[in-house]
Amino acid sequence: MTAARTALVTGAARGIGRRIAVNLAKDGYAVAVVDTDFDGYREFAADDETTSVIDELESHGAPVIAAEASTTDVDAMNELGTRILDEWSALGALVCNAGGGSGAFDGNRASAIDLDDLDNVLRRNLHGTITTVGAALPALRRATDPSIVTMGSITGVEAKSTGTYAHYGITKAAVMHYTRYLANDLAPEGIRVNCVAPGLIATGRAQHRLRERADSGDEILARIGSPDDVAEAVRFLVSPASAYMSGQILPLWRPLVADQR
Repeated sequence: MTAARTALVTGAARGIGRRIAVNLAKDGYAVAVVDTDFDGYREFAADDETTSVIDELESHGAPVIAAEASTTDVDAMNELGTRILDEWSALGALVCNAGGGSGAFDGNRASAIDLDDLDNVLRRNLHGTITTVGAALPALRRATDPSIVTMGSITGVEAKSTGTYAHYGITKAAVMHYTRYLANDLAPEGIRVNCVAPGLIATGRAQHRLRERADSGDEILARIGSPDDVAEAVRFLVSPASAYMSGQILPLWRPLVADQR
């Protein structure tokens, strides 16, 4: 197994992370996956999520390492990093997908952010990314042209016009700026670091939220992306095709109608 064909994807039980992991497996990668609950896909199951991501990866013939843990658990993530190093010798790609928001889309207005919500989401998005990078670095340093991809959000690039869901956008902006710092820090070692910043993606959970918004009369002003849209961007960023890119934020967003802000 070559190090260029090994990857670690966090938050891989469902949605975007799962699609990233499966697409890499189809490309011939051995894939390590981590999530807090590999049966979590059952809660908001997409049409193609009928079994665990581990079973789906193995159905494509991919060697799999799986760890059921939070990316904020330093000991668990370090243990996973050591296992990858021991079993695969090196790691060619790291995709820090785990994270997310909390509460309703129209909650956590910038003028009234719930600090407990902010702390929770900051830990999941920023702390989890930092912890994952630290755990994976020993194996990444053993690879040739290794690549790290973090997960930002279009709401971290541009604030929502309504001023809502601010706790999420703030933490994703932090992840994106961390990405730039990390790219500069690791440049002398030849480790590339980039970030994808998706707009609204039609995961099972997001579709549930969208139905709630439609019921309340909210208008959606953009084409809704798919997990595969994000997976294709990640595939590009971990491939030799992006060898001249590091410290970049790649927005994934396609307006459907003019936003009259």
